[in-house]
Amino acid sequence: MGEGRGETLLNMKVSFFIDRPVFSIVISILIVIIGIIGLTMLPVDQYPQITPPVVKISASYPGASALTVSQAVATPIEQEINGTPGMLYMESNSSNSGGFSATVTFDVSADPDLAAVEIQNRVKLAESRLPAEVIQNGISVEKQAPSQLMTLTLMSSDPKFDEIYLSNFATINVLDVIRRIPGVGRVSNIGSRYYAMQIWAEPDKLANFGLTVQDLQNALKDQNRESAAGVLGQQPVKGLDVTIPITTQGRLSTVEQFENIVIRANTNGSIIRLRDVARVSLEASSYSTESGINGKNAAVLGIYMLPGANAMEVAKSVKEAMDEISKNFPEGLSYEVPFDMTTYISESIHEVYKTLFEALILVVLVVYLSLQSWRATLIPIVAVPISLIGTFGFMLIFGFSLNILTLLGLILAIGIVVDDAIVVVENVERIMEEEKLPPYEATKKAMNGLAGALIATSLVLCAVFVPVSFLSGITGQLYRQFTITIAVSVLISTVVALTLSPVMCSLILKPDNGKKKNIVFRKINHWLNVGNHKYVIAIRRVIGNPRRVLAGFGVVLIGILLIHRLIPTSFLPVEDQGYFKIELELPEGATLERTREVTDRAITYLEKNPYIAYVQNVTGSSPRVGSNQARSELTVILKPWEDRKDTSIDEIMSNVRHDLSEYPECKVYLSTPPVIPGLGTSGGFEMQLEARGEATFENLVQAADTLMYYASQRKELTGLSSSLQSDIPQLYFDVDRDKVKMLGVPLADVFSTMKAYTGSVYVNDFNMFNRIYKVYIQAEAPYREHKDNINLFFVKASNGAMIPLTSLGNASYTTGPGSIKRFNMFTTAVFRGEAAQGYSSGQAMEIMEQIARYHLPDNIGLEWSGLSYQEKKAGGQTGLVLALVFLFVFLFLAAQYESWTVPIAVLLSLPVAALGAYLGVWVCGLENDVYFQIGLVMLVGLAAKNAILIVEFAKVQVDRGGDLIQSAIHAAQLRFRPILMTSLAFVLGMLPMVLATGPGSASRAAIGTGVFFGMIFAIVVGIILVPFFFVLVYKTKAKLKNVPNVNVKLPFKSKKKTDLIMKRSYLYITLLLVVLTLGSCKIGKSYVRPELNLPDSLAQHQDSLSFGDKEWWQIYTDSTLRSLIDRALEHNKDMLIAAARVKEMAAQKRISTANLLPDIRGTVTAERENENHGGDAFKRSDTFEAQLLFSCELDLWGNLRWARSASIAEYLQSVEAQRALRMTIIAEVAQAYYELVALDTELDIVRQTLKAREEGMRLARIRFEGGLTSETSYRQSQVELARTATLVPDLERKISLKENDIAFLAGEYPNKITRSRLLQEFNFPQELPVGLPSGLLERRPDIRQAEQKLIAANARVGVAYTNMFPRISLTGRVGSESTALSELLKSPYSIMEGALLTPIFGWGKNRAALKAKKAAYEAEVHSYEKAVLTAFKETRNSIVNFNKIKEVYDLRAKLERSAKSYVDLAQLQYINGVTNYLDVLDAQRGYFDAQIGLSNAIRDELIAVVQVYKALGGGWQVQ
Repeated sequence: MGEGRGETLLNMKVSFFIDRPVFSIVISILIVIIGIIGLTMLPVDQYPQITPPVVKISASYPGASALTVSQAVATPIEQEINGTPGMLYMESNSSNSGGFSATVTFDVSADPDLAAVEIQNRVKLAESRLPAEVIQNGISVEKQAPSQLMTLTLMSSDPKFDEIYLSNFATINVLDVIRRIPGVGRVSNIGSRYYAMQIWAEPDKLANFGLTVQDLQNALKDQNRESAAGVLGQQPVKGLDVTIPITTQGRLSTVEQFENIVIRANTNGSIIRLRDVARVSLEASSYSTESGINGKNAAVLGIYMLPGANAMEVAKSVKEAMDEISKNFPEGLSYEVPFDMTTYISESIHEVYKTLFEALILVVLVVYLSLQSWRATLIPIVAVPISLIGTFGFMLIFGFSLNILTLLGLILAIGIVVDDAIVVVENVERIMEEEKLPPYEATKKAMNGLAGALIATSLVLCAVFVPVSFLSGITGQLYRQFTITIAVSVLISTVVALTLSPVMCSLILKPDNGKKKNIVFRKINHWLNVGNHKYVIAIRRVIGNPRRVLAGFGVVLIGILLIHRLIPTSFLPVEDQGYFKIELELPEGATLERTREVTDRAITYLEKNPYIAYVQNVTGSSPRVGSNQARSELTVILKPWEDRKDTSIDEIMSNVRHDLSEYPECKVYLSTPPVIPGLGTSGGFEMQLEARGEATFENLVQAADTLMYYASQRKELTGLSSSLQSDIPQLYFDVDRDKVKMLGVPLADVFSTMKAYTGSVYVNDFNMFNRIYKVYIQAEAPYREHKDNINLFFVKASNGAMIPLTSLGNASYTTGPGSIKRFNMFTTAVFRGEAAQGYSSGQAMEIMEQIARYHLPDNIGLEWSGLSYQEKKAGGQTGLVLALVFLFVFLFLAAQYESWTVPIAVLLSLPVAALGAYLGVWVCGLENDVYFQIGLVMLVGLAAKNAILIVEFAKVQVDRGGDLIQSAIHAAQLRFRPILMTSLAFVLGMLPMVLATGPGSASRAAIGTGVFFGMIFAIVVGIILVPFFFVLVYKTKAKLKNVPNVNVKLPFKSKKKTDLIMKRSYLYITLLLVVLTLGSCKIGKSYVRPELNLPDSLAQHQDSLSFGDKEWWQIYTDSTLRSLIDRALEHNKDMLIAAARVKEMAAQKRISTANLLPDIRGTVTAERENENHGGDAFKRSDTFEAQLLFSCELDLWGNLRWARSASIAEYLQSVEAQRALRMTIIAEVAQAYYELVALDTELDIVRQTLKAREEGMRLARIRFEGGLTSETSYRQSQVELARTATLVPDLERKISLKENDIAFLAGEYPNKITRSRLLQEFNFPQELPVGLPSGLLERRPDIRQAEQKLIAANARVGVAYTNMFPRISLTGRVGSESTALSELLKSPYSIMEGALLTPIFGWGKNRAALKAKKAAYEAEVHSYEKAVLTAFKETRNSIVNFNKIKEVYDLRAKLERSAKSYVDLAQLQYINGVTNYLDVLDAQRGYFDAQIGLSNAIRDELIAVVQVYKALGGGWQVQ
């Protein structure tokens, strides 16, 4: 009764609007007026206010080192700030320039103003523990604007307008005006050269006068101050008529006034003024950074917008203000706007508007072709704009803006809001045609049946969209923009469909009266009728084959799970925003001059690029480390999108990266802007590596080097950089504190003197141009260039004597951190990078976490910041979002139908659409990001809406006593045309988004692609499954309630057989769920690397990098040797055998993978049998059969997966064996080549010695014949000549054998090996960095081979263990058999078999097999440990060998030089008759041995390098 009254009341309300057309029209007009008001008042921006509030704290401690700033400034402030309510994380940077900056990031829901006040109060509490100079310089606390809106540059070609003038002109005349513009949050003078009075002190003159820097400071503070002098006639007085204030010279303002400051007045009447000991000039306050545009000096102003302001209006106001200000510019001064974010915003929004209108036109076209009447088409054409325009008014009420997200939501809404009007019109026309009713009556009757369905679908869509809006954080904000926009438009569309659309139907529509339609419409109607007929046939077949359908449904679910794992994840798609950034990193300690040269060269190169419009530079600064003279930041602003349609920003960046990477003096990092402005400093990921617990800064440096090493090996990562500055050159001054106190020198004077001279010290202020500027003291440039300059710095002892600083301590060069970053109070190294082409940010982040987990110690932690923090926080929310969506849809439908079971029919039809979305995104190479998830939510709503239209009609028929099957088929048949029309309208509305180009196209494609393909699947497959699940659910409901007389007439099968099928269907569903659950199990122990307790270091000197990391072609630079190695690697037979083994193992791996998948085979047979019983009963029978066989084993316990793991490990083992062999062959070829060259050198030495022996024998013969010497000397010379001559053939034999060895290694027949240089011409390193012990495990392929063998053994244990459990195999056959070939397809059959094979009693065979595999695994553990020990032994031996051979070489080189001198002296003495020839022979033998010894030492040293390189695991890389 209650339900009937509710329907009657609803129908009365609907007819109320039909009977009152003016009232209905007024409602629509009001909606449009509200929308237009909202549209005119809505702010325009790129993104909504989804950036978390950030508060920045800045302070300075000039002259302090990074460590000092970290301890004295960062620590007190961070201790107070930590734990501020709403804080997500905080990060700080302390630099060697004395700067300190900290940023505190709050939750997106926090109030920025309250957050800034809270931070200000906490910083105030920390001031009592800060150095006085820090407080004197001031501590600023400000809200950080999320993103830069635009950049202004002031420049001039006139040389008199230098950078200092331009910067201050901008500050005085431009900056204040821009700040006052409504909507402008902050204006930053980038690379500012703000005026200051610089006192350039000369320390030697000060010392001569007995003055110190403290005397200068006291004089400046005393004579440059504002003071009140009083008033003449101040009350109470009597008899005075006038009151006169007394004025004096207060603060000084000119250079001359400062020069005349009196430092000291002597007793003899002489005066020492400031100009006597210092140079005074009005200059820039800081020269640490420089800014420019296109290589020219410029004042660069960065303009930031207030949250909630209208970006377009703010930019317009700024440009108008600049036009006005520029009228008063001096001649030769001009301005430009090189960067304007509103260009991208307006272009993006223009593209979205274009997509909106394209979608609207396509939707209107589909509606017209479907309704086939301009009268009928007019109704949706009117309804859609009303729904969309009205949404703008509610967007204003909800505090939204016109941004990319809300406009994309409106595009998605087009396809939805048109549905309601189409459904109404189509239903009215159908009733008019079938029942021959006039429009008014037909409308009333149509709305009686439709009102409930329209409201139900709207509520379901709201149930889909609204709940996900309440997710927290940025993800929730992103969802909110879409979902509330769409939900509002849907609700307005429903109101219009219940009010205006029926009125227009009753007034505009006319009966067809049998009028013949044109050929196009006739063809469309024919196709629709044919489609409807085929649709009904498909439904009947589906309902008649529940087992197959449920099996297919299970495949769909599995497919979704598989593809979900395959699709890479990310947060948001990366857009071409029209600019990118370049950071140039010179060696630490490089001066600004060096950095400027490289920057200018890079700018000159970039200006030649036809796609680049501007290059803005800030030299001396870096987004990663802050102010640093060795860094330079370039902002490359590209030309408009229409001027570079033939290329992409990725191609431009790739070319620039390739060309700039060839600069030898610097490293180059390129980055895109963050996806959401204000979230991080660049695109890609941002990771914080933290030193936790007792970890020291050195531990952090080692961990950062290790992480960088392993990360650089991964192809998925690119653009890796670290903010860590660990080894900056520094000068350490060790103060002798005892001596300082003995001489009565205040220790503070020692530090302040050094700080004032070498850094700068802020004294006080002066007034100029109605502004306040600062006064600084600093030594002249020549006094602060070198370490020896400290000799000229003096302090005053207690007795007045001037003491040089060098007598109070020692200065020595050292290294230390250039800047110290902290994250949540931990010292940190910031790693930034991007995912390589073809990979997603989610994959990149996962890889970085894996590397940290496996290779870094426990006291090194990892956190994410910026956009990566939000992506990590949003990760895994897809499941939560879909669960919420399904839950709320279920609850709303349950309430609508007053049933817990009917909504299941709707929900079960949705996964097919999701599969289509996943497949579409996967095929198009897109990622699973927030936009895709929003598309999924949209898809669920749309697919549910189509299902509701069928279920609503079918349920009404069944409740009235209709047949279940026929009701479902009839409902589907009735709703086929409107569902197809609305769905096609939506799909075509999505087409412009799928094919989007231009600015913002990545976002449109990301959200449109999934919905487009998902909706196609929902149309083709989904609407067929809705009647099937409706029938299935009703049958299940009837069985559960034990109702035997359910009115069901199946189209093909008997009721009894159907009941049996339904029972089996439940069983199959249960089995499918059990199999899916168990199929995810994998019992057995996963592989864990054995604990090795590695030594702390490989050598006495610990290095973070290793000689083994270099490629072999960088070690072996000789071209001939490289050619030999290449030939050996290509033709060596062992290498070819190893390559074949790798191919074999790859094939085996493929086989093991295939074992996991079903085996599908087909057979076709024809048989003829002839029989003749008794000789007179001849009989012939034919049999034809076609069969498809399907078999698979359900891998419940992981048996097949363990086998696959073993196969993969064996494959990787063969790969590592090939690499180990490659490493060995390279070492053997190099060693043999060096030995061959050493033999050549030895042969050359022998031949030179042979010539010397021949010459000696000739001289001995002449002297013997002349009677000057004895025959003994002559015969001795002959003996030595013969002995030396015998060495030549022996060496030639050794050379030939060595050449044969090399030819064999190269896989060649014996041949002549060419050599290109002598042994002495080879270079070898003086020191070899050996790296970390943990790196050796990852670098040496023989260790990796042993580990893969261990992994394979562990997997075989898993196989043996799972062999003890039952195994289930499924076999299915589908085929057809007949005695006549023509009727083969008329006799189908299908068989499904399941077999359970379980071990019952095997005489302990399986347990014994398990024990055997465990023992084999234990043996492999020891083999692996042995391989590690062997590797460390070889490494240690090679390092010792290398070090000792170096000593041998040095000694033999000295011996060779001494022997040479001895030979020369002996020969001279022999010629002069002082000694006999035997002495000469002794000297020559000694020199010959020394030459051979030196040659062998060089050979041994080269071979030692080869052995160290091999021992460290170098040489397996592929060129």
